Amino acid sequence: MIIDTLDNLNFYFGLSAGLDCALSVLKHYNLENIEPGKYKDFPIDGCDTVLKIFKPELVCDDDEIPWEYHEQHIDVQCVLSGGNELIGYAPRGKLAGWEYDPEEDVAYTRFPCDYLPIRLKEGEFAVFFPQDAHRKIRSAGNAGYRKLVFKVPAKGFKVNL
Repeated sequence: MIIDTLDNLNFYFGLSAGLDCALSVLKHYNLENIEPGKYKDFPIDGCDTVLKIFKPELVCDDDEIPWEYHEQHIDVQCVLSGGNELIGYAPRGKLAGWEYDPEEDVAYTRFPCDYLPIRLKEGEFAVFFPQDAHRKIRSAGNAGYRKLVFKVPAKGFKVNL
């Protein structure tokens, strides 16, 4: 998992071609004018990423959003404007009862778990890898609240062992 501000994007280039594509978009594009939706290979055809721009629903602790992780993708999440999110993080191995959907590449569980709270504000981002379980705990914002999620292929990721 990575948590940082957009000012520090340069530290994370070179880990994978797909992640480089997502980071380049965060660094060089004004995403405020893009309509909410799902954009495949944005901005470069063949980069094999999917950009999703949301006008998120506001969530409170009582909503109990399930935990999730992805086998084949890395999530890059960023609050673009107008709000903030509290996201729970836990190593996925600490949770049980996963139900995986290979077509959507997502696994869910409602298993109770202590978690590390991560607060994302405007200009901050988080990267969740296949070993990272995450879930939205709470979100708050105004009418202009916008968030993006990049789905980046996990294959080809540079790992130093």
